[in-house]
Parts: sequence; C-alpha cells; structure tokens
Amino acid sequence: MSGNPSDRIPVALMVGTRPEAIKMAPVHRALAASDSLRPVLISSGQHRELLDGAFDALELRPDHALDVMTEGQTSADVLSRVVERTTQLLSAPRPAALLVQGDTTTVLGAALAAFYERIPIGHVEAGLRTYDFEHPFPEEANRQLVDRISRWCFAPTAGAKANLLAERIDEARVHVTGNTAVDSILWARGRSDFTCSPDTLLVTLHRQESFGEPLREIVAGIHDFLSREPAARVLWPVHPNPHVREVQRDFDDAAGRFETVEPMDYLAFAGALASCRLVLSDSGGIQEEAPSLGKRVLVARERTERPEALDSAINRLVERDRDAVCRALEEAWAQAPYEGSLPAANPFGDGRAGEEIVTILEAALGG
Repeated sequence: MSGNPSDRIPVALMVGTRPEAIKMAPVHRALAASDSLRPVLISSGQHRELLDGAFDALELRPDHALDVMTEGQTSADVLSRVVERTTQLLSAPRPAALLVQGDTTTVLGAALAAFYERIPIGHVEAGLRTYDFEHPFPEEANRQLVDRISRWCFAPTAGAKANLLAERIDEARVHVTGNTAVDSILWARGRSDFTCSPDTLLVTLHRQESFGEPLREIVAGIHDFLSREPAARVLWPVHPNPHVREVQRDFDDAAGRFETVEPMDYLAFAGALASCRLVLSDSGGIQEEAPSLGKRVLVARERTERPEALDSAINRLVERDRDAVCRALEEAWAQAPYEGSLPAANPFGDGRAGEEIVTILEAALGG
C-alpha cells in the first residue's frame, strides 16, 4: 500500500457475487497500490456462500457488508435492499466514486443508490450487449441501465466501446481497458496447485434462462458425448441453485466418468481450467478467461455478449439441444489441444486492465 491511507481519496467498490469479486479484485489491488486513492470494499452478500469463498481465495476482506441475502428472495427484494442499504452507507463518509462490475441486481441497485446521492459511478465491463432482454435475463437490462448513468464506462474491448457510442453515450466517458477477468485468471493460475486429467471436459452451468428443459438437454448431450468418447471425463462444479441441483440429481455418473463436485474455490478452479482439455459453459467470465490459458469454450447459450472470441474462432456458440451439444463436443474434442506458450493471445486483454482503470481514476480524482 502506498501513501498514508488517511490522506488518500476513498473509492468504493461494490460486489455481490463471486464473478464480481473475481473481476473487481484487480481493481482493488491497483487502488491499494495507488498513492492518491484507496479502496473501500462493500459486499452486498447477494450470493453470500460463494462470495465469501471468493474473498478468501482472492485475499480480500470487505470493509462493509450489507447482508441482503434472504431465503427465497426475488430480484425485486434484492434490488430494494441494495438501494436502501447502499444509500445509508454512502451518506457518510462519502466516497469520491462508486465502482460496480457487470450486470447483476447488486450492480443495478448500487448504481442507482450512487446516482441518487450524486456520487460518480464507474462501470467495470461496460458496453456488453445482446440487445435481447430475454438473453440473458435480467442482466441485459441491468447493464444497459447502469451504462446510461455511469461517469466512467470501462469497456473491455473496442466492440463494447462501439456499442456504447452507438447508444450516444459521450465518448469522453468511455475507456477501453481490457477485461479484468484476464488479470484475475493469470494471477490465480500462478497460485493454484490443483490439476485435473488432460482428458477432462470442464463444465459450468448456471444461467437462469437455461433452467428446466434447456439444462436437461445440455446435460443429456454431455452424457451422449461420454458414451461415444471413452477416454473423456467430465468435471462439473455444480452451482448451488436448486434448479441446477435438480437436474444434476436426475442423471447418473456415466460409469464413473461424470464427476460432480461442490463449487470449487477460485484458485482450484483456475487450476482446473488451466489443466483441462475443453470447456462447456454458459458463464460469461469463462469465455474471457479461457483464451489466456489456450482453452476452447463451447458456449451453451442462445447468444453471447462476448463475440470477440467467437470472431477469432477460439470459442463457439452451441445450441441448448441434446444432439447439437453432443455433436459440438465431438467436433471440438477432435481438435488438437493448444500447446503454445502462455498466456495465449486473448481478445479480452493482456492482464493489466485493473491498473489501466485506476490510472484513469487517478487522473480524474487524484488531485
């Protein structure tokens, strides 16, 4: 940490889910090293169990916790509590800015609270778009709303910047920084001692729009693939959402080659991602992380707001249909694994996005 903490300007960072913590950690580290700014980390607790584990792995400790999590909560419940409790927290002492990351209900609620308090908002990972409010739901609406009220839109790619400019957001508010997910995966890879078999298909599935029959189709397609590729194994860290757990319980383990485990801590997951052969996921973050480790991702979604890796043929969009999933897995498995140097080329950045974001904030706030 640089400088006297009491002399440095406070910048609040709000996180509510594990992916937000992972992607905000590089910004927190860069703020902690700043001579003029200091981080104030706030946890909404939207996904408390997974979030607490992420803080431990990332060596982070929240300065404040809102504890908005309740059993059976709706998005409206979360939003109202985040707005109310963030407003109370921001009233005194006031930070110079509030940073949010991504597109969850926590992000929208915290941004609205800061906007009402006239505190400038910085949106990390701004400009991602599908322009389809159903895919992903409700995230597509959340991120569009947050970008409209943000003072700084930290776009991860030139394509994300182009989306913002097309929406007539002032170019002076838009900064292309790369994606902080790349910073974090490279940081975590060097600290992980977990490895899996090189014939492992790593699976993560949790999107709300896949709950029910689409998720069953995806998992059935994975089982069909295993029956046709006897050397392949599956590692599936199962999200705690009951809709996901219900589907997981309905499928057997394909002769011991379909391993389901509890959610892995971030360092262990980074090791699994680095050592597996192929990934099937509906996650946004993995689409950004995996290219740096030379891994292909089959994206189990109708559409993605991260087209850059699709355009460069690193990732591939796969329909949520049993036959389509199996066919895509067979085709990707037939391709030779990446054997080049690491980190591999990644359209989402070079691992210095957190530092770039703080440099911009220092120029705006540091004096």
